Amino acid sequence: LQPNSGAQGEYAGLLAIRAYHASRNETHRDICLIPESAHGTNPASAQMCGMKVVVTKCDANGNVDVEDIRRAAEKHSANLAALMITYPSTHGVFEEDVVEICDIVHQHGGQVYTDGANMNALVGVAKPGKWGSDVSHLNLHKTFCIPHGGGGPGVGPVACKAHLAPFLPGHFALAGGSSAQRIGAVSAAPYGSASILPISWMYITMMG
Repeated sequence: LQPNSGAQGEYAGLLAIRAYHASRNETHRDICLIPESAHGTNPASAQMCGMKVVVTKCDANGNVDVEDIRRAAEKHSANLAALMITYPSTHGVFEEDVVEICDIVHQHGGQVYTDGANMNALVGVAKPGKWGSDVSHLNLHKTFCIPHGGGGPGVGPVACKAHLAPFLPGHFALAGGSSAQRIGAVSAAPYGSASILPISWMYITMMG
């Protein structure tokens, strides 16, 4: 819950991916594949984490080009760190091949980051972990009713699979928050803009 915005959530999630690769003695994995339909924050976050961005193509209908993903993953297989994908995409496309896309990236040693900007289209319907996503942030202002923070004070919590959990942001005020594996704090407060979270809790509770 620490990141103060969706973009800060991206940063935290990608740092966790980098730390995960480092724990496996694969610090050379620094290539991040990003489809050309992605949010502008995606390549910015990847570069802030020290990753090299490789842009992949979309087809005439706006879908991620699976064959171009495959080509890029094969080309950069030895150094592939991650794919960042927005699902559904900002222009409303549910990538029909999202499971295959995630499988391709995993086959080449990469992790899948899902930009959770449009999670409101999925709540109660689909689970990112089921289609192959490893880590994601949630835009609480888009999906869970908080005011738009304009980069803060907002909330951009990060969710991940168990293998990435040890690498999520720590904080000196949290028990175990300063372990060697954790990436360190990305916000001054251990739970970010915590006073805003009751709004999301009430929304979820009232919606059942």
